[in-house]
Amino acid sequence: MNWTFLFEALASAARIALIILPLLFLIDLLNHHYAKKIEQIIKRSTKFMPFLGAVFGLLPGCNVAVIVTLFYTRGLASLGTLIAALIATSDEALYVFLPLGFNFLPLLAAKFVLAVISGYLIDYFISNGKIPQINKKAAKSVDFCCTEHPHDNKPIRMLAHALKHGLRIVLVVFVVLAFLNYAQDRFSPESLTASFNNLGFWQPILIGLVGLIPGCGTSVGIATLYIKGVITFGSAVAGLSTASGEAFIVMFGQGVKKQHIIKIAFILFILGASCGFFIQII
Repeated sequence: MNWTFLFEALASAARIALIILPLLFLIDLLNHHYAKKIEQIIKRSTKFMPFLGAVFGLLPGCNVAVIVTLFYTRGLASLGTLIAALIATSDEALYVFLPLGFNFLPLLAAKFVLAVISGYLIDYFISNGKIPQINKKAAKSVDFCCTEHPHDNKPIRMLAHALKHGLRIVLVVFVVLAFLNYAQDRFSPESLTASFNNLGFWQPILIGLVGLIPGCGTSVGIATLYIKGVITFGSAVAGLSTASGEAFIVMFGQGVKKQHIIKIAFILFILGASCGFFIQII
């Protein structure tokens, strides 16, 4: 059996690891140093909340999506702000794009425009600008970290977290690339891409649904498929607009009712899939 497909995937994953591990450590440092400032900016800018949610959502990683989710559940951010942040965030996808030198700016631009427009429309037509108090046990301050992030600023703890998180991302990239390389060796790149293209307008809908799966592996997988040319730009926009990392897990952990979580997921899916479908047909 020819194991070239495995070695190629391993080489790509190793190249990504060499770049994202120090990058993750740097981002953890910045999170702990500037977390409170970002929190204060969002709190004091009521009229610009959806815009700021989208802007901060562009930052790599799951942190912003999680903190805006916590703000929302504790009555500190509007529904439009939450949706804007969830659409704008690409979770861990940038950690795949950056090491490979992939031009992800058009993708982020499309997601940002969708996030801002959606955020303001939702606040105007659905929530009427009101900020709900979903979690009665509101806290005065919110830790700017994901559920697995270290809660102290000891370098060794942040380094251990960056290593654990980075290796998980690299593992997902390796598995997806190994599968794609094997499939291309067995069938040919054209046939693999054609099988996805045959989905037609269903492709952004399907990838949009996949994006709703919690966890960083979802965005990493979608980003890898897009880089390899397996899915279209519209599908990538749809999938990465619905991929929000651990946000839904945080909502569940904060005691948000299942019906409300489903409602938010439905809104996110409709917006992401519709945008992806529109991009695909034009």
